[in-house]
Amino acid sequence: MVLSAPRATIDLAGLRSYVASRLGDKARVSTLHDMLVLDVDRERLVEVATFVRDDARTRCDLYSVNAGVDTGTELRSVTFVRGIETHVFVMLRTPCDSGEPHVPSLTSVWSGANWCERETYDMFGIVFDGHPDLRRIFLEESFPGHPMRKSFLPPRSDARGG
Repeated sequence: MVLSAPRATIDLAGLRSYVASRLGDKARVSTLHDMLVLDVDRERLVEVATFVRDDARTRCDLYSVNAGVDTGTELRSVTFVRGIETHVFVMLRTPCDSGEPHVPSLTSVWSGANWCERETYDMFGIVFDGHPDLRRIFLEESFPGHPMRKSFLPPRSDARGG
């Protein structure tokens, strides 16, 4: 079995040019495999996400997942959305300072962002401003830290022999 990168089923180069012309300096637009990649500063995230959802050429109506990324120097919120009818797959990448990890919530754009953002908050400590119920989803509220950060040190306990 040979694995290869997914291939786009749409005119991805044409869509990239179109989205780049519509968004201007609001996002840096590129492609990766079968995805349109939008690097967006947090100040423009909700505006760009709304465009991706509402524009007729993208119409990304399915919120798929949010993932946190810790590069060691910065945290990133990475959101994946898809257009059911348009077959457009978009990755929205938003950097944030690891000392003050805040990005706007996308729950006002896609209600499906709710639990995914809570998971990213729980594991990475990225605060989603404007989220309707931002609290831990897996760990106890009293758990110290965020276990998916590179800087995380597990708490010592008798159960671990420490």
